[in-house]
Amino acid sequence: MKHLINKTFLPFALLCLFTSQIFAEDGILFQFRQKKGDSVSHVATVEEEAYLNGRLNNKTQFINRTSTTIESVDKDGTALLSTHYMTTQNSFINSSGKMLTWGEEDSVKIYRDKNGYLHDSDNDFLPTVRSVPSFSLEKVKPGDSWTCEGLEVHDCRDAFNMEGAIEIPFTAKYTYTGDEEIDGRKLCVIEVEYKFFQDASEAGDKGSLGQDWYDNYLYGTAGGSTYAGAQGQAIQKIWWDNERGDLDHYTEEFVIYLYDTFNNSYAFRGTAHGEVTEYQSVNDEKNLKKLQKKVEKYKLDNISVKQSDKGLTISLDAIQFEPDSDVLLPSEKKKIEKLGEILKEFSNDLLITGHCAARGSQKVQQQLSEERAEAVAAYLVELGIRDQYHVFTQGKGATEPVASNATEAGRIKNRRVEITIMD
Repeated sequence: MKHLINKTFLPFALLCLFTSQIFAEDGILFQFRQKKGDSVSHVATVEEEAYLNGRLNNKTQFINRTSTTIESVDKDGTALLSTHYMTTQNSFINSSGKMLTWGEEDSVKIYRDKNGYLHDSDNDFLPTVRSVPSFSLEKVKPGDSWTCEGLEVHDCRDAFNMEGAIEIPFTAKYTYTGDEEIDGRKLCVIEVEYKFFQDASEAGDKGSLGQDWYDNYLYGTAGGSTYAGAQGQAIQKIWWDNERGDLDHYTEEFVIYLYDTFNNSYAFRGTAHGEVTEYQSVNDEKNLKKLQKKVEKYKLDNISVKQSDKGLTISLDAIQFEPDSDVLLPSEKKKIEKLGEILKEFSNDLLITGHCAARGSQKVQQQLSEERAEAVAAYLVELGIRDQYHVFTQGKGATEPVASNATEAGRIKNRRVEITIMD
């Protein structure tokens, strides 16, 4: 069965930009305080089990990566957030050590006020959880609680034959439980819990679910949406770094039930954890020249550096593997080790892209390009340059040649692996 839910924890990337906590003897006032140009990167890992009519159907790991930048801030503190996100699902990372493959991409622009309320999203399906966390207008002390409204958004267009997103409002309860010291830092801990329920009749907004659903619900029209309702619960624990003024990390447990008009139930149970870190754009002339000088300093042959749509890209031109394999030659490992020293100077995530010459079938080309990208990524992880959750891979086969495949010299140039320091 195809996954019905991809629980992307985008709200934490959107909602945790440079939070200001104003301390006073009578409590803490939690507010979002953002500045134009501020940016953060967020990586969340979701372990999910899917059940069909009570029977386990599959287990999947989702990795969600977002990069958020504040485009503007109004006088009242409301900010326009621009977020680009990537989601990949990988069922093999724990069993085989396979790297994370680059997945689906999308983007959203949305407004957030200083208390955490999100509104006017330009993407009907993102973010999937809105206005969590949201803060009390009053100062709070450890043990104090407050409630705020939020929204669950699910993309079930294929699963339930509908046009729009499922939107389910809820009321979340927040409790400031106190502080914890982790690695020498004092973190502010907030617990969040909410439940939601929606009967099909309550979801009868034909503007969001589509005319097909509305007609099917009223008249039983064949071919309409089969969505019949949903319910669920989420329990979250958020650790805030007061000195940095943003989220340090979080954990979550969730369960979601969806129902169709054929009396089928789809259950999704899982856990998630994530972190938010500041990042700086590297895709500029200054960093380009910096990388080029480093490459020259290390006297690395067949290495070129360029700006690309995702960041700064280092191309290992004519990279050598054992024939028709993904086994790196010792000389290439030494080259990657030197590149690793350069990559340590940047904290951004890495995207490793494999390319090959136009030999063999397209299927063979695609597979070989993916395997070679994974080989380079795995070696970077082995060297400790990044952990496996901050390195992504993709293969392009022979679809993006940089030289003619009609000559051996051209084919050698096309056999390359690119390392992109991502914005």
